[in-house]
Amino acid sequence: MKGYSIEAGFMGFVDGVYMLFASEDEYADYIENNDEAEAA
Repeated sequence: MKGYSIEAGFMGFVDGVYMLFASEDEYADYIENNDEAEAA
């Protein structure tokens, strides 16, 4: 996981680009759920 906090939330690195998330926890959840979807 890679990212940084900003005033508006958390910029998380996903598939080569940064996406805005409400929090670092939401970014972690997104990464976890996408990894499960790709493994299936």
